[in-house]
Amino acid sequence: MAELVNSTIAVIGAGPVGLLVALLAARAGLDVVVVEAGSGLDPSPRAVAYFPAVLEELSNAGVLQDILAVGEKNDDGCDWKDVAGNLLGSLSPPPNSVDYAVCLSQPELGKILVEKLLATGNARILFNHQFQRLDQDDQGVTYWMSENKGHESIAGKCRYLVGADGGRSAVRRAIGVQFDGFTWNSIQFVAVNFQYPLSDFGWKAATFIVDPVDWGIVVKRGRGHSWRFATGVSSAEATSSLDLHELTVQIVKERLSRILPGEKNSIEYEAMAPYRVHQRCASSFKVGNVLLAGDAAHLNNPVGGLGLTTGLLDAAHLAKSLIQVLVDGHDSKALENYAQVRRMIFRERTDPITIQNLLRLNSNDDEQVKTREQFFSDLNSHTDFAANIKAGLSDYALTSTSISKFDTSQEVTWFISVTKIDDWSRERFEHEYQTVHAGMTRKGKDHGSPLRRYIQLSNITTTVVLGQRPQWDFVTCLTFPSLFLVHAGFQDPGYRATAGAHVFCRLDQEGCLAKQVARYSKDPPENTTKSVAVQALVFHKRSRELDEYSDTWFQKQALLFSQKVKTDDRLLAYTLWQDITPKDTTYFFQDTQFSGGSWHRFKAVEAFNFDTVDVAILFLDQIGQSTVGSKNELIAVIGEPRTVV
Repeated sequence: MAELVNSTIAVIGAGPVGLLVALLAARAGLDVVVVEAGSGLDPSPRAVAYFPAVLEELSNAGVLQDILAVGEKNDDGCDWKDVAGNLLGSLSPPPNSVDYAVCLSQPELGKILVEKLLATGNARILFNHQFQRLDQDDQGVTYWMSENKGHESIAGKCRYLVGADGGRSAVRRAIGVQFDGFTWNSIQFVAVNFQYPLSDFGWKAATFIVDPVDWGIVVKRGRGHSWRFATGVSSAEATSSLDLHELTVQIVKERLSRILPGEKNSIEYEAMAPYRVHQRCASSFKVGNVLLAGDAAHLNNPVGGLGLTTGLLDAAHLAKSLIQVLVDGHDSKALENYAQVRRMIFRERTDPITIQNLLRLNSNDDEQVKTREQFFSDLNSHTDFAANIKAGLSDYALTSTSISKFDTSQEVTWFISVTKIDDWSRERFEHEYQTVHAGMTRKGKDHGSPLRRYIQLSNITTTVVLGQRPQWDFVTCLTFPSLFLVHAGFQDPGYRATAGAHVFCRLDQEGCLAKQVARYSKDPPENTTKSVAVQALVFHKRSRELDEYSDTWFQKQALLFSQKVKTDDRLLAYTLWQDITPKDTTYFFQDTQFSGGSWHRFKAVEAFNFDTVDVAILFLDQIGQSTVGSKNELIAVIGEPRTVV
C-alpha cells in the first residue's frame, strides 16, 4: 500500500467551493489536502457571476484583486425582456452604490484559487485521485482513494473531511445522507458560451428572457465580447430521433438568433454543455467529522446564479468554523452551527428563490403569471424600494458570515427595551417617547420610511410564575421588510437628524432582531388591523454565545400553541420569532445610539394576546415552566400595546 496521506483537513473535490474552504483554512496555518478525481479543473461552462456577498469572502481569502484583474465589473444591474426585445423590468443599483458583481468564468476562478492555495505552502492537491470510502473514529476520519492510472488503494487520515465533490457526491453517499427534493424532468438545461458584441447594443451584463419556449439568461462571462446563454430544451425535443447533442445545438442556435439583436451570422459559438437540474438538499450537512458543502449538500436550478453563490458562502462559513475549532480552541458546536445554519439558508432562501426565478421566466400557470406581473409592477414602481432591494440583492439573504451584508429577503421585528432616564420625571419621559418620538416616526413613514409596524408595549409591574420581570418601562417593537433596510435606515440623513438623534430613554438597551417563525390567531388572516387589548412578550435568554434553539424546538413550540389558540378561549393569538441579530453588532449599530446596547442576549421571542391583564397572568402562570422554559431562562413583559404605525 502507498504511503499514508496525513493532513488536518481533507477536502474532496477541487471545484471553487472545495478550493475556497482549503484556501481559507491554509491561510490560517492548517494543513490541507485536496483530492480531485479529474486530471485538472473542470473546464465546462458553469457559473459566471459573483455577487457582493461572495466578493466579500473572496476578498477575505486574498483573491479579489486577482479576480478583478481578469474579470469584468458589473455595476449596471440587470434587465428582463421578452423575445422581441421589449423591456419588461429593469433593476439598477442605487446611486453611489459601492456594490457590484464580477463576471468571470468558473474555470478562471478555479485557476486563481489553485495558485493562491499552493502559494500558502500548507496545501497539496492530488489530481487523478478518486475518493472511494471512509471510516470515522474518535481520532478523526480515515479515507481511501485510488489513482486513476492504477487500482492500488491509498489511505488518508485527517481530523475533518469536507465533501465538496458535487451533486453526485461520493462522500455524501459514504455517510448515508439522503438527498431529498426533485428533478426538473421536463427540461434539459443547456449552457453555451459565445462571442458577440452585445454590449454595443446597450444590453446589460445580465438579461433574463421571459417566454414559455425561448426563455433563458444571457450573461457576460468576462472581458471583451465573451457571453453565456443558459436555457432549457423540453425533454420531448431532447429525446426525439435526432442525436441529443445535434438537436441541442440546433435548438439553442435558433433560439439565440431570435433573442439577440444585430447581425446573427457574426455569433461565434464556443463550448456547450447540456445538463439535468435538480432542487435537492442533504438531510444533514454534518455526520461526525465529515461535513458537506456546495453541490454535495444542495442543488438548485441556475436562474439567478445562486447555486455557486450559496456554495461559496457555505465554504466561507465552514472554513470559519473549522478555524474556530482547530485554531481558536472552540468546541465542535461551531461546526454544528455551520451545518444547521447553512442548511436552513438553502431550504428557506436559495431553494424557493431559485424556483421562483425559473417559473418567472417560463411558466404559463395563471397564478405564476399573476405573480410575475406583480413582480414587474413592484420592480418598476419607484416607491417600492424594498421590492427592488429584495430582487437586486438576493445574495445578501444567503450569507451567514458577512459583517457588512444583511439579509434582504425576510421581514424582521426589532424588540428594544425602553427604560426611563434616572433623573427624568415620568411625565417628561412618557411625553418624549409616546408623543415626540412617535410623531417623528409617523412623519418619517409619511416621507417613505420602509417601516411596516411600530408598537409601544407598556410593562405593568406585576409578578408571574413564568419568568423574570425586567425593570423596563416599555418595549418598542419595530417591523421592517428586512435587516438590510434596518441597517440602511441608520445611514439616512433624515433619520439621523430626527428620530436617530432623539434620546428619550436610557441607552443601555436590551433586545434582539428576529424573524417570525409562526403566527396563529382566532381571527381570520385578513383581520390584521384589529387592536390588541393585552399582550405578553416572553424573551428566551441565551446561556452562552452559540446557544440556539433547534428547528425541532421551534416546530414543537409552534405546534403546541397552535393547538392552544384553537382550544383555549383565553389565548387570542400567538406569535413566535427566532433571533437573527447580526453577530457583529458593533458594525451593525456603528455611530447610532444603539451601539451601547446588549443585542445577543435572547434567542427567541413569543407573543401571547389576551383580552385582560388578569387573564394573561392566569394563563401564563398555568402554562409555567412545563411548556415554555424555566423561570431563570425567561423574561416576561405584560402590558397594553399601542400602535404608532
